[in-house]
Amino acid sequence: MKNIVLFLAKNKNMNNSIPDDNRTRAQFNAYIGTYLSFGGYLESYSNAFEVLIKEVHKTGFHIDHLAYPILFIARHCLELGFKSNIRYFSKYSQKDNSTKKAGHYLEGLFNDFKLHVRETIRVLKTNYGIEIDKEDIKDFEMYCKDVEELTNIFHSLDKSSDSFRYPVDRNNNNSFDYKETINLLDIKELFDRSIILLKFTTSLFEKYTILVDEVKDSYIHSEMINI
Repeated sequence: MKNIVLFLAKNKNMNNSIPDDNRTRAQFNAYIGTYLSFGGYLESYSNAFEVLIKEVHKTGFHIDHLAYPILFIARHCLELGFKSNIRYFSKYSQKDNSTKKAGHYLEGLFNDFKLHVRETIRVLKTNYGIEIDKEDIKDFEMYCKDVEELTNIFHSLDKSSDSFRYPVDRNNNNSFDYKETINLLDIKELFDRSIILLKFTTSLFEKYTILVDEVKDSYIHSEMINI
């Protein structure tokens, strides 16, 4: 009990160390309506993941104190990344946007993500004669392996995005076995590599899709002239 009291007292002092002045209030004034995009949310959550991981190392506290929110944030980053890319590539893949069907299930979202990208590659070549550089395809497939490994881990630990948020499932069963462990340094290593694919795949392919946009814009313009 004494250790708990000391721990709470220490954290109380930490909270009181934040000054309530104009400069600090300006720092903490969040423009929550400014970054309303999947990319903006992904950036926000991935930054939170990095801040929390570094704070745990800096303070020396055991990761247990923050494990669930850190793991949830990392998992949610995958979900945001998949949905963001699906929304982008579904404009070119000629496949239905199936993010609603997959819901929160990472395996389904990851499969949809790969499907839309690969179909975009096919459509660009077949319909527009645009060849994707083989090195770009190779890089995409290489990073997919890291994402697949992390996706499988989270699918096993938290299939429906509940286990990191609640201690029990809908049937009141424990979310994890009592002695179950996972090292978050391993998660961070995979996360750092996975986030590259999720953040920059659209940028990698934009040099190709922009050509399709130009063709479509030209077609729309000519149709309007002929009306």
